[in-house]
Formats: sequence, C-alpha cells, structure tokens
Amino acid sequence: MARNRIEYGSICVTAVALFIFYHNFFFFYLLLALALLEFASFLLSKYVFKNAKVYVSIPLISVGENNDIPVDFRTENPTRFPMPGVRLEYTVINNFYPNEETQEMSLPLRTGSNTFRWNIRSVYVGRVALTGSRLRMQDYTGLFVFEREWNENCSISVIPERSDIIMNVIENTMTQGDEQENDSSRTVDDVTQVKEFREYRPGDRIQRVNWKISSKRDELYVKDFEQEYNRTLTLLVELRRDTEEIGFLDELLTAFYSAAVKLLDLEMHFRVQWYDCETGRFMTELVSEPDGLDDALSQMYLMKSYTDYSAYTRYKDEPHGRYDSAIYFTSPSFSASGEHEIIGTFKERVTIICF
Repeated sequence: MARNRIEYGSICVTAVALFIFYHNFFFFYLLLALALLEFASFLLSKYVFKNAKVYVSIPLISVGENNDIPVDFRTENPTRFPMPGVRLEYTVINNFYPNEETQEMSLPLRTGSNTFRWNIRSVYVGRVALTGSRLRMQDYTGLFVFEREWNENCSISVIPERSDIIMNVIENTMTQGDEQENDSSRTVDDVTQVKEFREYRPGDRIQRVNWKISSKRDELYVKDFEQEYNRTLTLLVELRRDTEEIGFLDELLTAFYSAAVKLLDLEMHFRVQWYDCETGRFMTELVSEPDGLDDALSQMYLMKSYTDYSAYTRYKDEPHGRYDSAIYFTSPSFSASGEHEIIGTFKERVTIICF
C-alpha cells in the first residue's frame, strides 16, 4: 500500500509540474481524472466492503488424528462490483495444548456467493477451533485499506488413533482365563466373566470367537459374557498435565479411547468419569454404544487440564458396590495406598491401573 501511495503521489506531482511548466491543460485534466478515479475507487470499495460477508465452516463433525481438516470459506458479495481480494485473519487453537497459531489468507471477492476450501492439520487430538478476528480489504488502486472485526468460528473433534497395544491389554484383562470352559474358580473381583461358550451364530462379533476352543472342536465357538447386575465398570480419566511436554494428554486420551473401543467390541457397557476443574464437578457419562463414547470424548475435549489427581480423589470419595471396578488412566508419577494393579503402560508416559 505504501508503494502504491508513493507511485500515485509521484504521478500527481509530475502532472502538476508539467502543467505549470507547459501551461497545457491536458496535464490539468489528467490530474483531475486521477483525483476522480481515486475518489470513485474509494466509494465503490467502501460500499462493497460494507455489504460483503465472509463465513467459515467445517463440513465434518469429527476427523481422525493426523488427517487433513477441510475448512470452507464462503464469500458473499451482493453488489455488482468484484474486488481483487479480501484478507482474513484467524486463529487456530486446541484447548489442551499451547499451540495457538494466527494465520492470514487472501480470497478473491467475486460477485455472488463463492466457496473456497482450505485444509489444516492437527498434530494432537482434542477440540480444534478456528476463530476469525479481522477482515481487511484494499480499494481498487491500493491506496486505502478498510478493516473490521470478523467474529466467525467453527470447531471439530480430532479422534485419537486406536492403539493395538492398549486394545490387547484390555482384552487380556477382561477375558483372562476364558479359555477354560465355565471356570468356576474365577474370583468375583473380575470385571466380567464368561458364562459359557456356544456355537457361532450369524451376527456374532468376530472378536468374541475363542480360537483355542474352536480349533479343538473344528467349529467356531464364541464367548458368552455375563456381567452381574450389581457390577459397575468405570473408565477413570485423569486430565492432569504431568509435565511440560504437550504430548502427554494426547497419549492419555489415545490410551483411554483405545480401551473404550475394545470394551465396546466386547459388548460391555461402562461409564466414563473425569473431573472438570473449572466448575469443580465430577463428570459421568454412561457408554453403551459408539455414539456415547464420542459424546464423552467431545465433553472431555472442552475441559482444562490441571496439576493434581482430582479425578482419582473424587472417585474414591464416591460410594461403590462390592464388585465395582475401575480402569484408571493416569501418569507414571501416580502413587496411592490401597489395592490396585498396574495392567499396562503406553509410551512410558501413561499408566493404566485397575482397582
């Protein structure tokens, strides 16, 4: 813009100098035309900018980790005058991680409604929000800049990838000893027990096939689980920032999500609990299907991290039945008295405890 003003000023000064030196009215008319041209450019550009609208949206509800996130920018220019472009300033942020980034992009402001797609990428899981801040536009000659606030926003949930390591840990924990038919020696402390083995029926999940017994009988046999009515399984998630390393919560949520998916594969119902440090509430979400898991994950994405073990403290303060069990997702620095068993770790920074 500064360069355009210098060039425009140079032309005007030259025209004035030539008019004075040659006393030729051609240069006067040239100077007058330049002034009128800039005046018309200012008025038309201001009119277009006042009536133009820019909207932003994300067409998806959720996207997998490390995938592109499509963002649609829609410009609406109800006037008959197209503009070379409008500059958008927006911020992309994930609540869990201090990776706020301000970006700018320029879009042509054609007449009518036009949509432009731009892809962004989130390295970490969580709720990724795009928030608009300002719109800027130059007039046709580039001498003036128009600016206003732009309060548009959209967001999307980035779903964790499934970890085979965690899924195997959960399956081994939940079905330990199921290769023994109707094993009556199982302790009542198990979260679930195998009621019986039966022949495979169309519609049964392949994850429930017991391959060891199937190979002995030359037929597919599946595990028929029985979860006692007074038994509650809880996935307890500690949204604690254990270190300054921003990837910790990403790994914690990946471990939780993988475990929850495996439990749903095993056709087990459970509840998810976490602590909301902003409201001081202990949150609970019952999960019996994938949509319920997505709802719980979306709610956790809106939480703020903290520095203590609030979720564990609140869980221990609640009344529990004799056979209630919990799988606790926390950091390796967790230490507490009482009966609990470490059933696995994930990337050396997430500890999975059963109590």
